[in-house]
Amino acid sequence: MASGTLSTPAEPLPEPSEPLADATADSAAPPAADDAILTIQDLRTYFYTYDGVVKALDGVSFKIRRGETTGLVGETGCGKSVTAFSVTRLIADPPGRIMSGKILFDGANLLWRLDSEAKYVSKPNTPRVKVRRYFRRIRAADTRMTAIRGRRISMIFQEPSQAMNPVFSISNQLGEVLLLHRGVEIVDGMLAATPNNPAVGAALDAVVLAAARRQREELITAAKRLGEVTGSDSFGSEAYHTARAAPPGARDLKPRLLRAMGRLRISGSQKRYLAYRRRVMVLQRELAQLSIEEMRTEQPKNAERRKVQGKIFSERVRHIYYGLWGVRSRVQRPINTETFWRTVRLLEGVSIANPAQVARGYPHELSGGMLQRVMIAMALSSDPDVLIADEPTTALDVTIQAQILELMRDLKQRVGTSILLITHDLAVIAEVADRVCVMYAGQIVEQGPVADVFRQPLHPYAQGLLASIPRFDQPDKELQSIPGSVPNLITPPSGCRFHPRCPHAMPVCKGERPPMTVEGPGHTVACYLYTGPVAPE
Repeated sequence: MASGTLSTPAEPLPEPSEPLADATADSAAPPAADDAILTIQDLRTYFYTYDGVVKALDGVSFKIRRGETTGLVGETGCGKSVTAFSVTRLIADPPGRIMSGKILFDGANLLWRLDSEAKYVSKPNTPRVKVRRYFRRIRAADTRMTAIRGRRISMIFQEPSQAMNPVFSISNQLGEVLLLHRGVEIVDGMLAATPNNPAVGAALDAVVLAAARRQREELITAAKRLGEVTGSDSFGSEAYHTARAAPPGARDLKPRLLRAMGRLRISGSQKRYLAYRRRVMVLQRELAQLSIEEMRTEQPKNAERRKVQGKIFSERVRHIYYGLWGVRSRVQRPINTETFWRTVRLLEGVSIANPAQVARGYPHELSGGMLQRVMIAMALSSDPDVLIADEPTTALDVTIQAQILELMRDLKQRVGTSILLITHDLAVIAEVADRVCVMYAGQIVEQGPVADVFRQPLHPYAQGLLASIPRFDQPDKELQSIPGSVPNLITPPSGCRFHPRCPHAMPVCKGERPPMTVEGPGHTVACYLYTGPVAPE
């Protein structure tokens, strides 16, 4: 039980309503305390502007355990998205820079050699700082991070329109992600296809019959069966959408399906091209593994890296003729068609209507909600170890929001993916998260199990956030608000950054930053109202 100078720091919140209790009870049991896949220690990220240095993150520390969903909540401008971009090292430089700290992912230090990438010189009599960047070292760090981004740590961006390239189609962008992270599996699946299976004829007839009857469920079953007998699930999706798009009573449906199935019969030159692409993809995986080993051991592996890079260069020079006009389009046709229909399957998974049409379209042709679902499909495509979801359901209606949360929950249960969920919606946190971190002005002020933080919030800021939520069990309760706004992070308040807005501020709050103290099993808070044991670093 927390103890402190005040017996009751704020008006205690009533026990949560029954739906909240059910939601937290249904969540998976948290893993062991030391089973952390992502550990952030004393992370500091600054932005160097003409007005001064913006201390967006100033000593952020928390952990994400394997198979766990961690929520990150706070007001706009408190540093939630900067935390996500810092973990993936996507901070725009300039003006932003990760200054110090550690980000440990599965034993690998993602900030290895950070201190050698830039030097800082303070200008006298001004709040400005001159930054001298060593771009060769920054590029080397970015190359190492390509082994982590996408495949191991994936991210759903808050602004999908800014994360998508407007000049490439949706299928091109999703297909590039698939080939980059799952290319070996795609090639192996193509080479293992069995278009000459004797059962193909009966499966084709079942698809044509279901299309003639206009029975959607029957057509789905028949198309799935066709994909199984041909050894290509993507062809099952192609057959389904081809049959759906055919007019009622179309007599040319079976010939069209037979022509489409021709892509499964790969010629000799196309097989040699696929074997070449597979060799390059395997070497690129070796290069990525070397990068991970470098960050894990913090020792450069330049000789091994040059050896693998030399093999990749040799493969590309020996097969340079695959880039010739005419040859390229012919040998790449099967893999391009395969990735297209695999992207259609991804879009089906996020409940996009007319996924084949959307895959052929461009980002500017889609609404904000559809773009958000495309980004979610892209992030989930590689089955990552850690999924960072930055406001994933902001632009979606309630029905689609529930489906997306169910997709994330399924990924967590099926693959064991750990999730960092950034959102303003505390109801979403209560439904899907195991732990929650409350952030204010670039610092974590409270963290703990969702049930504990929601039932007994300790920090006055967390209490204010929860007191502003309407409750079904208390319809007559007057909603409260937190006075003021997030402070200017160029000149943040001294001591506790929340003290100018805190109803319980004391003189000590203006002096030094309060330490993070332990107030329960896994429940810590940074507030002078509590005097529990100091949490370890």
